[in-house]
Amino acid sequence: MIDLQLTWQMPHWLYWSLLLIGPLVVMYLVDRSYRHGKVPSGGAEAEATGEAPGPESTNNVSVAGNLVTRIADRISGFTGRYVAYWSLIAPFIYSYEVLARYAFNSPTNWAHESMFLMFGMQYLIAGAYTLREDGHVRVDVVYAGLRSITKAGLDVLTSVFFFIFSLALTSTAWNFFANSMASEDYFWASGYRNEVSFTEWAIQYYPIKFTMFLGGLLLLIQGIARLIKDWQAFRIAMAEGDGSRRLGKGLVIAAVVIAMIAIGEIFNIFIYFPREAPFTSEAILQGVDISWLTLIMFGTLIALLMAGLPLAFVTGGLGVVFLYLISDQAALHIMPSRIFPLMTNYQLSAIPLFIFMAAVLEKAGLIDELFDVAYKWLGALKGGLGIATVAASTLLAAMVGVIGAAVVTMGLIALPAMLARNYDPKIALGSVMAGGTLGILIPPSILAIIYGVVAQQSVGELYMGALLPGLLLAGLYALYIWIRATLKPGTAPALAVEDRVSMGEKIRLLRNMVAPIVLVFVVLGVIFTGLATAVEAAGIGTLGALIVAAMHGRLTWPNMHTAAMTTLKATSMVMWIIFGATIFVGFYIRQGGQDFVIEMIQGTGLGPYGILMIMMILLIILGMFLDWVGILLLAVPIFIPIVESMEFTGVFGLPGVDPGDVALWFGVVYLVNMQMSFLSPPFGYALFYIRGVAPAWITMGTIFKSALPFLALQALALFLVIIFPDLVTWLPNEVYGGGNESAPGGGSAGDALGG
Repeated sequence: MIDLQLTWQMPHWLYWSLLLIGPLVVMYLVDRSYRHGKVPSGGAEAEATGEAPGPESTNNVSVAGNLVTRIADRISGFTGRYVAYWSLIAPFIYSYEVLARYAFNSPTNWAHESMFLMFGMQYLIAGAYTLREDGHVRVDVVYAGLRSITKAGLDVLTSVFFFIFSLALTSTAWNFFANSMASEDYFWASGYRNEVSFTEWAIQYYPIKFTMFLGGLLLLIQGIARLIKDWQAFRIAMAEGDGSRRLGKGLVIAAVVIAMIAIGEIFNIFIYFPREAPFTSEAILQGVDISWLTLIMFGTLIALLMAGLPLAFVTGGLGVVFLYLISDQAALHIMPSRIFPLMTNYQLSAIPLFIFMAAVLEKAGLIDELFDVAYKWLGALKGGLGIATVAASTLLAAMVGVIGAAVVTMGLIALPAMLARNYDPKIALGSVMAGGTLGILIPPSILAIIYGVVAQQSVGELYMGALLPGLLLAGLYALYIWIRATLKPGTAPALAVEDRVSMGEKIRLLRNMVAPIVLVFVVLGVIFTGLATAVEAAGIGTLGALIVAAMHGRLTWPNMHTAAMTTLKATSMVMWIIFGATIFVGFYIRQGGQDFVIEMIQGTGLGPYGILMIMMILLIILGMFLDWVGILLLAVPIFIPIVESMEFTGVFGLPGVDPGDVALWFGVVYLVNMQMSFLSPPFGYALFYIRGVAPAWITMGTIFKSALPFLALQALALFLVIIFPDLVTWLPNEVYGGGNESAPGGGSAGDALGG
């Protein structure tokens, strides 16, 4: 046997050339395609908006703006496009790494390092673009119902916390960057040497750290543009008189007062540091009891969330405020030191890859074909279209691991088909919503990746542990639809005889599914067998998605542009929530918040399963208001140490959970619970996803009612997973061995939030 060794590693100059010049080449090719009349293929987004936007367009302009806002929007649009195209590099680099390792026995370090550093820089720079596109998640269930004056006034008021966060990030990130360079080489530097990575590739860190400063600066510039537009919207609302003018003026005055206080504190820092300023709020809350601190921190968090400020900037801004009020201004410098490990976290780089894979497959038309095959195979059954929706959603979840897009896409494809065939709207709506949320649980779940990082749990084990519960839920949904259709045939009729196809036609249709099904087995197979990590599998899967798109004649530059921008917006939203939460939650834990919560829960006198029930109820309640990323980052870092400190010995005489499997088991329990949060009225996110694509005659009351039976099935699955933990632990233990062994494809680089 010939052992061919590959010793090549990418030179630093080539790496930076790819990142700096490559996007400009792609921009030219994309713009040329648009000039020649090419547009993106149809997909959920195109169908929902009815248009195919160009590469620089934005659909989120509500007021005219001015020269400043137009310049800021162009800057954010250009930098967003620039870093979005970096995603096109990753599939090839990760595929090269897997090929080099197994074909030539030459594993590399530079491949992994180059890509997670690239994505880390992308996360930071993309924040401004996502703000321009209004892509940062906000809890607008209260905000959306307010009058125009109140809305505009709140936007001006809450912008103060945005600027507190972005100013603190920009200033501390500059110091972080300057400390990474030798002062004897650069006049702006303050370090004693030029930092490099601790690997054989030894890439210099200062360009990566500079992007943290650049990202904060771009966010600040876009925030100024946003404030100008908010002020214009406020003036328009005041002129139209839609709401209380007195309340609107009061909100703006409050914003001015808070802003003046913040400016005063900035003045104190620049003039008096390191001396104590004569008038300052620095450390004014020092010594506050942890119980009061808990009430103040989470009370203000809820208030600002209800006011409509994006979650990332609520948590980040409040984290900065409490760092200053309880510690001192020097404590603010922990911001970049907490964000940088997340920028360089290997596991998190799977998130943009799986999202990119989903976007490419959507543009390839695979999702439409998937439902077409499912409903023609299963449509002859009672409730066949509903069952086909669940089946298609299950396979879709196994392809992409993304939640919201699945609900919207199946709502656009499957919901009209069922309503046109006289399905009970509640069954039609429920099957779309419940099926669409399977992406939370079925591998390759994005939520499982983030949980693995936060809980220091193997992602490979989580994927394996979630597989059976995910299929169990899909089976429960399908069984419920079939029973309802059998008991009341008119509610979910079978496909009409004239619409059914022959077995030969069904076999022919399956040929269209060979490529995506092979892609699913390849992605999950390399993870479960340990041939590749979850990140490498995501890279291979993305390359496979590009090949599938080419096979379907959809590998065009407009499609690649749209997929890259969709990926950038979704990934940036998730990562900026993580950045904000790591400051807020990390500070709370460092102040003793985790110990306080543990003592409070243990003080209830409940046993392990009683405490677990309280946690599940709290997660369901949080799910009514917060998105899944926010819940994970706020609750899991506090819950995990509590769960791991307890012994779950079983209930009703049934076997319990092995101590080495507790984190894995709780992770899957948490994922099942999150499915419930998506369907929980009145504010579950899936309810509003489906509202956006449902016919106008379907009311929110109908949507709420349609969710309840499927919510009950999720509660049943949650109960089964809790009392029968082998549903989670059996498969990972069979494949990987005992709970204390490390599984392939997982493991965290460290405690992301807790400190």
